[in-house]
This record gives sequence, structure tokens and C-alpha cells, in this order.
Amino acid sequence: MKKRLLTILFVLGCLFSATAQQDFFFTQQTFSRGNINPAGVGNTGDVDLFLLGRLQWLGVDNAPHTILLNATNYFQKIQSGVGLSLSYDALGIGHSTTEIKAEYSYQIDLNPNWILSMGISAGMFLGIYDPSANTLEQEAERMEKEKLQAGKEKEITPNFDLGFEINRRNLTLGVSCTHIQNNASTSYSSDRHIYAYSIFTQQLNELWDLMIDLGYMNRNKVHLADLGVLAFYNRLFWGGFSWRPDLINGCNPSYLSILVGFEYHIVRFGYIYECGLGTRSTLPSNTHEILLSFRIPKKEKSID
Repeated sequence: MKKRLLTILFVLGCLFSATAQQDFFFTQQTFSRGNINPAGVGNTGDVDLFLLGRLQWLGVDNAPHTILLNATNYFQKIQSGVGLSLSYDALGIGHSTTEIKAEYSYQIDLNPNWILSMGISAGMFLGIYDPSANTLEQEAERMEKEKLQAGKEKEITPNFDLGFEINRRNLTLGVSCTHIQNNASTSYSSDRHIYAYSIFTQQLNELWDLMIDLGYMNRNKVHLADLGVLAFYNRLFWGGFSWRPDLINGCNPSYLSILVGFEYHIVRFGYIYECGLGTRSTLPSNTHEILLSFRIPKKEKSID
């Protein structure tokens, strides 16, 4: 069984090098959105460090895994947020992508209740395919390995994003476009993505708060929706679910995620388990995400 999975992963690694790239779609990005919308940078008003890891097909060697790091800060004097986003995605044997970008947002007070944020980001996208990373055992089928190992390939492309958010005390509405300059994808860079989302929070009583988020992502012929519900207890523990269906194929496939976590002072920790629903995918669908973030409040300067 292990040999069979290794063979499958090797084939996927070869196929991924010739297929389109897609942005990461993390369920827990409700807490940090800078990598998909630069307008969300600095929305907390504090220094925020956000780390998220994603692992697919647990127990399978060379399974895809992803790491995302967002670092943001807000400067009240110039009503601006700045950030840095770094992501690494290992898609399979020998195939990986790395994206790094600087982010900027400017906030305008529309009235005492509403704030408009406009954001841009710029960076680079690095794609690498290295067939020599194949580690299949000798007894596994080689599939004419010498033909597949044509040498290490690398491609660096620029990347630009644009986005808007409008916020009030308990409601956030956002829209963004990533990879603006790319009309089509290549083996190592992604084509244009469109995002739209809303996040609503409501205090139910002294102990319970509720968060509901609705999201949409379009890339070429891909249309995904996202519905998430989180409940917070005593501003300490939280848990909920997220459902992400494919809108074109009658919600087949779709993905169901269960989220749990806690936060204490400046630290937030979360875990998610995601499983695939439907009949369109025959590969293992179990996915795990771990979130760790630190929010560092700024000291307010005293006025003499």
C-alpha cells in the first residue's frame, strides 16, 4: 500500500508541474486575511503575528503541506497598515511554490460608524520543480524515470494584489483580486483570483459571542463558496464548523471543517480537521491545520 501511494504522489508531482496554481483557501483566515486581501492589513490596530500550517493526507510520505506567515502593524498617525506575507506550498515530490509580498492599506473614516480600507500588495512568486527529489524505492515502478527527470526548473514572476474592506463595529465586508497581472496560469504561477466575503459578529450575552462568515472565490472556471460559524465562550474558547462547496458541480465535491481553539491575552491557538464530501475525489481527503498567532498591543503615549 505504501509503495502504491508513493507512486501516486510521484505521478502527481509530475502533473502538478504542468497544471495551474491556486491560492491557499484556509478556513481559519477569518483571523488574518492579508495574503488574500491587502486591505485587511492593520485591521486590529496592534502588531499581529499569524502563523498557519496545513498538512494533507496525514501518514503519506511527501504529502502536500503549506506554511503561511502574516506579520502586520498599524500606524494611527498616518492611518495606514503595513504587512509582510510569506507562504510556502509543497505540492508533491519535487514541486513547490514560495510567495513573498509587502502589503499596504490606507483607512478612511467615512463617518463615526464606518471605516473604508484600501489595500495594495506587491511581491514575487517562485515556482520550483526538481524531479531529482523523487525517492521511490527500487522495487517500485519507475515509469521511465529518466524521461521525467529533465532537470530542475525554476521560474520567478512578479505578483500584485488589490483589495477593499469596509468595517463597522460588528461587520466586515471585503472584496479583492490577487495576481492581477496574470490572465492565465503557468506551471509555477497562479492566474487571477477574485474574493468576496462578509464577517458578522454578535454578542449573545456576557459569556457567548457568535461569528458568521460568508465567502466566495472565483478562479477561471472554479467557483467556491464558504459558510462558517464560530462560537466564542467567555472570550477564551471557541469552536465551530465551515462548509466549502463547489458551486459549479452541484456542491460535489465539498469540504466540511471542524474548528476548535482558545485564546489567552496575546496568544491564540487553533486546530482544524477538514474532510472531503462527495464522489468526485478518490484521493485521501483528511487535512489538518494548526494556527498560532500573537497580538501585541501598543502602548498608548500619555498626553501631558
